[in-house]
Order: sequence, then structure tokens, then C-alpha cells
Amino acid sequence: MALSYSRTLILRPQKFRKLHHTLNGLESLVSESAATLSRSSRVYCCLRSPTNHQATQLWTSRLPLRGFRTKKNQTVEAESPSTSSESVSLLRPFLYTFAVCGVSFTGAMILNYEYMRRVFQELQNGTKKESESPLHKTRSQKAFGFRDHLNSMWSSLTNGQKIILGIVAANIGVFFLWKVPSFQSTMIRYFSSAAKHPLPSMTLSSFSHISFLHLFVNMYVLWSFATVGVNMFGTEQFGAFYLSAATFSSFASIASIRLLRRPMSVSVGASGAIMALIGAVCVKYPNAQLSIAFVSEIFPHSFSADTGMKCLIAFDVLGLVLGWRFLDHAGHLGGMLFGLLYTKYGNQIVWGNKETIMRWWHNIRGKP
Repeated sequence: MALSYSRTLILRPQKFRKLHHTLNGLESLVSESAATLSRSSRVYCCLRSPTNHQATQLWTSRLPLRGFRTKKNQTVEAESPSTSSESVSLLRPFLYTFAVCGVSFTGAMILNYEYMRRVFQELQNGTKKESESPLHKTRSQKAFGFRDHLNSMWSSLTNGQKIILGIVAANIGVFFLWKVPSFQSTMIRYFSSAAKHPLPSMTLSSFSHISFLHLFVNMYVLWSFATVGVNMFGTEQFGAFYLSAATFSSFASIASIRLLRRPMSVSVGASGAIMALIGAVCVKYPNAQLSIAFVSEIFPHSFSADTGMKCLIAFDVLGLVLGWRFLDHAGHLGGMLFGLLYTKYGNQIVWGNKETIMRWWHNIRGKP
């Protein structure tokens, strides 16, 4: 037993040396595999960049609503919006927002002047049109019968429905542009709002929707409040209000990321401008009764506009504080704030002094 025991003590170090060499070999193999995997991962990440069509489809498919946010630690080059928020300045977005608001309302005042000038000229010169020859009239009826039918349908629409149809058509057009593979990089750059994207994207992103459901819901709500909004502001002022609110909501989204030091994100959708319209209508008619579309067919209900507005604000404040990432809560709140402040104060301050712009434009145009 003693001899056997001593022999065992002599042989064990040899076995340990063999085991040690084996483990060293396995460790080297694992290190080489890890290095290979790391290199392949970097190549894979490069292939998944938004400049690649397949990667772009994957990226855009995850933008169901206005508020998709990319992860801070994503490694995407070129078009990637996930850069550090600390390097982003708010000065350029602010100046762009201010310029859009100024140009929009100035242009609306000029258009309003041109409309009144045209009406005055028609009243002064008479509205009777030159008579047509019977032959020309017959040809017109045959060739343009369908167009006349469309013109009659268009004439039967209210001013609110006409301007909203234009906005809806623009949104639908942009929606289909997202489906064109060769336009993907352009759409990401100019039709999704992010701090590092070109400044026009702050406005164009409000006409941009990735999913059909997002487009349908936003356009349905927009159509529901459009006529009331146009009756409140008038056609020209409503157009300026919509563009300004859309841009301001994008600025609010970018500012929240900068000030709250949140990860960079991209944002698409008309919800910011629509929230401004809802806020304007609710503050103007606080006792109006509202209901949730489609849900009221199953569960009949109604609530005051003031209550609905407060619930929307509370929901977006909660989402902003808790950092919910599915919706752009800062953009929603920015739009709502714009609608409330403009209806309460801005309408009187801005549109109430339109005579100054009209007089200046009249001096340029001369007498009718």
C-alpha cells in the first residue's frame, strides 16, 4: 500500500502537466474564436447600416408611431440618429422654428390679402364670363363632363375639407414614397425628425408615416377637427397654424432630448400638429362633447373637451417623466402647448396685427 501510494504521488504531477497543456490549447482556441466572432460582428453591423436597403427596411419597420427611439448603444454609421445628445445645439433648430412660424404667418396674411383683392376686382368688374360658341360648349360637355363632375364635388366641400384634403393627400404621397427602395436613404434623412438630421426634416416629418395604421388614425382625427379649426382661424391662418405647430412640436421633441439628456431618437407623424389643433379646439370650446372614435359604437360615452384635453396632457406628461419610448410625448406636449398659447394669446397678437403686413404688401402690389 505504501509503495502504491508513493507511486501515485509521483505520477500525479505528470497528469497535471498534460491537463495544463490541454487547457492552454483550449484557451487559445477560444480566444481565436472570439476574435473571429468579433470581426464578423463588426462586418455584420456594417452590413446592417441604414445605407443598406435591407437594413433600412428593418429600421423603418420599427417606426409604427411618432416616437420610435433608437437605443443609445447601437452601432450604426452614416445616417444613424443615435449620436450623443450633448453635442447637439438647440440654437439652429430654434432659429429654424422661428423662421418657419414667421414665414408661414406672413405668407398667410399675403394670401389673405390676395383673396380679398381678387374678390374686390370681381365685384368691381362683374362676375359674368364671356359667352362660348355653341360648338365649343358642346365639345366641352363631351370632353370635360367627368372633370365638371369632379369640380362640382370639389365645390361642394367646405374650406376646411379642401385644405385638409390637401394635407391628407400629401401624407398619403409621402407614405407611398417610403415604399420605394431607392428613396429610403432620402426619406430617413429628410422625412424623419432628429437632432442631427437637416432642419427641413422638422417640418417634413409631420407629413411622414411608416405604417398604414398610423396614417389612418392620424388622418381620421385630423379630418374630425379640421372643419372646426378652419372655422376658428380661416383657411390661410389655419395653414400657417398647422405648419408652425408641426415644426414647433419637432423642436419640443429635440429640446427634450437635449435638456433631459435622453438618448437620440427619430420621430415621424402628424400627431404633434394634430395635438395643437385639438388643444386649440378644446380651449375654444371647453364644454363641447367628445367621444373616442369607434369605441363609442361599442361603449357609448362622451366627455367634455376640457376633460379630454387635460387627460391627454396628463398622459403625455406621465410618459415623458417615466421615459416611455413608444410615443413622442415631448412632441405631443409641444404641439398641445402651441395650440393652447396661440389660441389664447397668439391669435390676437399675430393675426390681430395683420393690417401692417397687408399694407406693406399693398404698397408693393399697387392699386387693383
